[in-house]
Amino acid sequence: MNTLDDKSSDEALSIRISRRLLAELMSHALQDDPNESCGLLLGLGDEADEIYRMSNVNKKPISRYTMQPSELLEAQEKARKSGREFVAIYHSHTFTQGYPSKTDITNAVPVASISTRHVIISLVEKTRPVVRAFAITGDSEVTELVIQTDGEPYRAAD
Repeated sequence: MNTLDDKSSDEALSIRISRRLLAELMSHALQDDPNESCGLLLGLGDEADEIYRMSNVNKKPISRYTMQPSELLEAQEKARKSGREFVAIYHSHTFTQGYPSKTDITNAVPVASISTRHVIISLVEKTRPVVRAFAITGDSEVTELVIQTDGEPYRAAD
């Protein structure tokens, strides 16, 4: 699948997610709250065009996520059949800010072949979810990505 190494440095610093998909991400996070939501963004290159919701099967879903393996296989098949790829992995933080935790960074390394882009929805303020995106490399380096949406950058509230 795609990795940041496949892109020029300018392209690698952003991800395209429409406002409709941002709303779906927030909705999924709020529906699963207080557990973390998780899933994949499908599309091409740096542009997501669909959310693929996954079940969180972690034993501590309130603070961790693990995608259901059979659903991941279904998502891979859907992407293959539609000629698309995984643009990003997403999950929510129900009680913390939208920045990758040490666990998120550690878990990102072995899934870098799926995607190095990670989208985090923070529900610290339930009435005002915040969506941020990051690139996490195989060397555990974290870089925040600009979210381009409907032609305009999406600015997460600080």
